[in-house]
Amino acid sequence: MSETLLKRGDSSDDVRTVQERLTEIGYSAGGSDGDYGRKTEEAVQAFQAAYGLPITGSIDNDTWGALFSTPAEDPTAHDPSEAPTGDALVDIALKQVNDRYDFGTDADENNPNEDTFDCAELISWSCAQLGIELPSYSVSQMDAVAAAGLECSVEEASGIRGALLFREAGHNGSQYNHVALSVGSGNETIEAMGTAYGVAVGTIGHRFTRAGLIPGITYS
Repeated sequence: MSETLLKRGDSSDDVRTVQERLTEIGYSAGGSDGDYGRKTEEAVQAFQAAYGLPITGSIDNDTWGALFSTPAEDPTAHDPSEAPTGDALVDIALKQVNDRYDFGTDADENNPNEDTFDCAELISWSCAQLGIELPSYSVSQMDAVAAAGLECSVEEASGIRGALLFREAGHNGSQYNHVALSVGSGNETIEAMGTAYGVAVGTIGHRFTRAGLIPGITYS
């Protein structure tokens, strides 16, 4: 097992260096104060999810090496001339980690630097960056998936990078519908969670009731 070097609760110059590097490559850690708090942990989780590393939120040897390596080609960069894929969709959404949540907001799909979302707007905005139109409401997104015959089980979606996960209102006492993107790792999501967390990496668990694939997205 790779040794843990830095984790939530730590404070050091090394933490500041990690925060600066995460921000440099597109994963906002909420600043570079040298304190390893929740936002830094979320940014590390998003980076790990993008690079296919175990999603721990802590910096181990493997994460440190990936973070500070300079590969000839960024594995999260995607050619806009290529067909839109689930991989590209997830990588776009992951780079919105720690963006602000605003229920009912209307994200500007023409703004590549949009920083305020609710759950469905994060999905529709990310799709728009790949040239895919998807409704801006979770219920309408669910309907679009069903109409295209692309529903699947939550279990199947958990292993498909870029699949949609839906929670219907009333499930586990929830008041509203909710939607998230599967990271494809088996139990992780990227989603606009709420005002307390903003856009964050979450877990699937027993939170979702339906799932499916987005029309127009190619899945591997």
